[in-house]
Amino acid sequence: MPKTLDVNTALDRAQWLCSQSERCVFDISQKLRQWGVGSDDSQKIVDSLIKHGFIDEERYAQSFAREKARFNRWGPRKIEMALRAKRLSDEHIQFAISEIQEFTSSSNLEELISKKAKSINFRDTYDLKSKLLRFGLSRGFEYPEVTKVVDKVVSEYK
Repeated sequence: MPKTLDVNTALDRAQWLCSQSERCVFDISQKLRQWGVGSDDSQKIVDSLIKHGFIDEERYAQSFAREKARFNRWGPRKIEMALRAKRLSDEHIQFAISEIQEFTSSSNLEELISKKAKSINFRDTYDLKSKLLRFGLSRGFEYPEVTKVVDKVVSEYK
């Protein structure tokens, strides 16, 4: 059983974590639970972090969405689901998704699908198409958009 932290130590550690990278209430609450901090104390710590600007869920949502779209090449649906898993509000999620349109455009999806098409083994064009569709959807892009891009890429292999 790990040693539980007192409130001041837990607050100091939480502030340090928040100063290193963006965190949301859900992330910090989990950390506090791991450290053995009670729920009443945990809520006080979270309130203090929010009050002093260590936690800002809108800022977190934007940062998370930008990072996942730019570096991990995730689509808007996958980012939205990840933010929902962090229990962020719909307003913060929608704002963050609207901020990343440049990274989730069709041209980026086409580049991603084309690169993937060169790296997979396939028996026929049907097999290629199904693998690329699954890949595009697993990256969090919308079905109509993925279908259009996959059809274009697959037509180059015929």
